[in-house]
Amino acid sequence: MRIHFTLTDLARTRMAGRPSPLAVTTFSTFRLAQRAGTPGLDRWRRLVRAGLVGPGGGMGGGPPRVPYFAQLAPVDPAHPVPRFLRPHIGLRTLDDELERLLSTPPRALRADLEYVGRHRPLPRWTRDLAEGDRAAANRLAAAVRDYHRVAVAPYWRGLAALLAADRAARTRQLGDGGVEEVLHTLGPRMRWRPPVLEVQTRAETDYDYHLGGRGLLLAPGAFSSYVPCDPDDEQPTLYYEVAPGSGEHPLADLPGGPHEGLAALIGHSRAAVLEVIADGVTTGQLARRVGLSLASASEHATVLRRAGLVATRRDGRSSHHTLTALGSELLLHAAASAPPAP
Repeated sequence: MRIHFTLTDLARTRMAGRPSPLAVTTFSTFRLAQRAGTPGLDRWRRLVRAGLVGPGGGMGGGPPRVPYFAQLAPVDPAHPVPRFLRPHIGLRTLDDELERLLSTPPRALRADLEYVGRHRPLPRWTRDLAEGDRAAANRLAAAVRDYHRVAVAPYWRGLAALLAADRAARTRQLGDGGVEEVLHTLGPRMRWRPPVLEVQTRAETDYDYHLGGRGLLLAPGAFSSYVPCDPDDEQPTLYYEVAPGSGEHPLADLPGGPHEGLAALIGHSRAAVLEVIADGVTTGQLARRVGLSLASASEHATVLRRAGLVATRRDGRSSHHTLTALGSELLLHAAASAPPAP
């Protein structure tokens, strides 16, 4: 994708303000759906999937519930996403932003969905939303809130601090070297070749996006890059993924998550075993990922199974371990009560 700037666009390009909890939540579903390519997110995925275990799954806990609003989230950074799920003006809390979503006029929701529908299929439930059905809007808000509670809320203070720090650094960069200095350093997937910003996407065809004098709003993103697509945006927003110099994903370095708290309760090795089992693993996979012998991994899994936290089934010569509903709840509550980032 090529984003074309004029002199007016460069003059009007600026940094976004407060990060949007709703936008962060929406873009996180893109990373949750991936199973490879971002090792720093492996632990986060395990914890989220554990927290999304479906009800009524018995001792096996059931499969993870995929948040249905994720059907509107991007499967590629170049896919259009409804603006009501990625507000460029962030409010203080997710509840504030969901209240704003619920007060959006139906005609605005309909126009937003019609644009997205011209580029990719929409799920059937969006028809009621586009027609102004209040119950459909409430279901959407509830689904976002439930998913956010598991995937984002336990880490929000750390994420918000990280995004604010990047924004402050970019603002200083803007003052010292100008907007082109910022565009030069947005990440390895973006290359500034004046007057064009080239963005690598997985789209099969290249396309050109002309800002047309509106400028560009630059917003740091925690989970995924997102390039502007809507031609009628008052000012397009480019979400660029924050990438620390270490190359690790930001969540890999954030405090929080259940491991530390659980380690104090059940021991370091057993806490690590419980987290890895959230992915659903064989004893061999468990041993390799935690760094234990097969005998030790099997012993820890047995203790956790006897405590009702893990379910094990035999598959030929292998044992396959998953979390029970109780094990999932333990991970989720431990993550929610972890100490916040400083």
